Amino acid sequence: MAAESRSPSDLVKCYLGVLGVTSNLLTALTFYKDVRLLPGSKPWLHILLALANMAVVCPSPLPASSSFSGRWLYGPFMCQLYAFEGMFAGIVAISAVIVLCMERHTVTSATKPKDNSMFYVWSVLFALGNGFFWAVMPLLGWSRYAIEHTGTSCALDWKNPDESYVSYLVTMEIFSFFIPLTAAAICLYSACSKKDEQVPSSSAPASASGSAAKPGPSDSQGRMDEVNQVSPGFTESQLRTLCCIFLLFVTVGWGPFAFLCTKTMVSGSAGLSMLAGSIPPLACKLMVSAYPAAYAVTSPRFRAGLLSILGLGDKKED
Repeated sequence: MAAESRSPSDLVKCYLGVLGVTSNLLTALTFYKDVRLLPGSKPWLHILLALANMAVVCPSPLPASSSFSGRWLYGPFMCQLYAFEGMFAGIVAISAVIVLCMERHTVTSATKPKDNSMFYVWSVLFALGNGFFWAVMPLLGWSRYAIEHTGTSCALDWKNPDESYVSYLVTMEIFSFFIPLTAAAICLYSACSKKDEQVPSSSAPASASGSAAKPGPSDSQGRMDEVNQVSPGFTESQLRTLCCIFLLFVTVGWGPFAFLCTKTMVSGSAGLSMLAGSIPPLACKLMVSAYPAAYAVTSPRFRAGLLSILGLGDKKED
């Protein structure tokens, strides 16, 4: 049984877990340390997205180690906790992408600079609250968590699509995916119709960046001063491009889960192969690890900031 349950995908998931945690942690630190990366916005939604992506892949050692025994090794309580954490982190990550798209509409629609701190407060609360609500409901009896088809992981019990499962899934897909993602796409389309010249600069980041640009006594501050000379932060066009890419990541990364759950709701899980059950978690972990790469490819300043955290920055770089 153990030999049959081992597969290359389990090892790939483990590697993607390490890569996802490391790269997303560096992403969060880069946005936290360099206040000039987002001259017209605040970094909290990007930091929230990076932390949520970290949480998606953090528990990867549990199913990876279970695959060597061919069964879930950590008991029913950890099964419920693992599934809850995965659902919570996944929906928070999706919600963070949604509010990032809405942020672009808010920023480009403003006619003059203003303090929009409450937008970020409510956006973070929405993402966390939305994730917690849908993650806790199966623990309270609306659907349920169970061991997956592979026998080495835990998630929503799509193997037994009863009435509770169907009502939970349909409601979640409508109110947590289709409607919010449609609203995000409309907001992003509206933002893309604006010209960069219409986007006001926020005064708060500018004042903060002024203090950050002063030379400090530490080597770390010196490296950040050099990063300031590499290039300006993300432009509005680059941020809109990133939001488009992130919507694609959401579709490719979480679409297989949605398809799998919807298919079992309609036709049941009979005849479902082990490969079909392994593709969704592999896809989401792969996409989670791709977010930092999108930031790095889009902005030279982000790359320089990330390298400075690693101590690899070139002090002579202009």
